[in-house]
Amino acid sequence: MKTKITLNIANGLRLTADGLRLTALRILKAEKAKGELIINLIDDKLMRDLNKRYRKKDKTTDVLSFNLGEDGILGEIYISFPTARKQAKMYNCSIQDELKRLTAHGLLHILGYTHKEMGKYGA
Repeated sequence: MKTKITLNIANGLRLTADGLRLTALRILKAEKAKGELIINLIDDKLMRDLNKRYRKKDKTTDVLSFNLGEDGILGEIYISFPTARKQAKMYNCSIQDELKRLTAHGLLHILGYTHKEMGKYGA
């Protein structure tokens, strides 16, 4: 089985996607995981809708991940670009670095990690 990473970027967002793919590939290789991973960069409105629908929280959040449990498909990650941009300013880092952190965070959840276990990846 091959590893495939699909990146969907909402209209109007401009960034280099290579860093997000490389972040995901590095973790997948270290964890010996293969399959399809879909990363979606979205706006706060859609993130709020997803958060309300799946977590019963009527507010936006930075990242949501879903382990789809389908053969060959690892899961999907949704990242709020506006929230990531705010957090990058707050953490005094580049937007690209914050998006990489959120990609790692979402992927580690898909792979079954808890927040306590994510430290080795800085997620």
